[in-house]
Amino acid sequence: MRLYGKRRLMACSALVAASVVLAGCGSSGGSGAGSGSSGSSGASGGSDAVAQGLAMAEQQVAKDSATTSTYPVPTAAVSGTAKFKGRTVYYIPLVQQIPGFVVTAATMKTALAKAGLSLQVCDGQGQPSAVAACVQQAEGASAAGIITDAIEYGMAQNALDAAKSKGIPIIIADQIAPAGTVNDNALTYVPGAIDQPTQIAWWMIADSKGKGDEIIAAEADSTSSWAYVTNSQAIYSKYCPDCKVTVKKITATTSALLASATSSNVLSNPGATYYYTEFEDSLQDTVQGLQQSGRASSMSLSVAGGSVNGLGLLKGSSVVKAVVAVDQPYAGWALTDEILRMMTKSGPVTETFPTRLFTKQNIGSVQVTAAAQASGEWFGDSSYETSFAKLWG
Repeated sequence: MRLYGKRRLMACSALVAASVVLAGCGSSGGSGAGSGSSGSSGASGGSDAVAQGLAMAEQQVAKDSATTSTYPVPTAAVSGTAKFKGRTVYYIPLVQQIPGFVVTAATMKTALAKAGLSLQVCDGQGQPSAVAACVQQAEGASAAGIITDAIEYGMAQNALDAAKSKGIPIIIADQIAPAGTVNDNALTYVPGAIDQPTQIAWWMIADSKGKGDEIIAAEADSTSSWAYVTNSQAIYSKYCPDCKVTVKKITATTSALLASATSSNVLSNPGATYYYTEFEDSLQDTVQGLQQSGRASSMSLSVAGGSVNGLGLLKGSSVVKAVVAVDQPYAGWALTDEILRMMTKSGPVTETFPTRLFTKQNIGSVQVTAAAQASGEWFGDSSYETSFAKLWG
């Protein structure tokens, strides 16, 4: 899961706007697509339950705010990479110029070079036709492997099926695998950092002392982006019985309406003091909408998948109070490791991406620059590069 500085253009699905309110230990409305809306609040939880939930949240926030001390580099070596020297791996991000993709592509190029391979980036342009054309280009070039990023398989299914039939291994990155999917050397899902909304949940509980009233603007453009938010709802229900959480669906296909939708969301929930917009590509419009509502000064805004945009707003005097960012430099090396394993029939392994929660408490010492993001210093060090290279011989 990654959030970015430009509106994600998922044209393959736009779901009907709806909302669901979570209150207490249950939901007052359905959580699936097309669910109804409700503004009711649940009964107050006991003081012991609130205290226990707050203590748990504070522990999680401390953990999520720290730099990475141990990187999740796989341990099994990869043999047989030498026979692929001189070959090319295609990387197809949803939209090439999104900051997170730029960093991933750069580090992937460096990592592949360690194994004697090159990288070709092809812009998916947020359009099924462009994604399909990129896959077809990779197939025509007899690519050693294809890595798509933040793209549902169905967005270019025919092209991907054709490439797979030619024996080209394919990674679907930053997407949750459909139920029943089994990763293999032909097709593997690397879901990435799927728990960012959960980290925001812990932060909101801790920051509000277990009494938060929050609006979540969840992108409904793909099954994965919607699932990320719904999966986090159990945290509120279990650990914040006195919290009220209202989920509003937004879509990248109507980005021009996002500011007004944000204002409407806030005005229709007068008690809310927290607002979480799921992806950083919606951040600027959300800030504008909060300003239009006249309630920006009373709202605490959070976002995930942060880049220099979100962290810059956090470090300055703005409505942004929390940002979760993904270690994109590490992601480039991890995706390289996975495609090499698939190419050499070594079998895919679990690849996880480190993340970090940034707040007013730890942003002060952070260098908010593109260079700092690209270096990985926001998250820890680059020791994992040597560890990965050793695995590849």
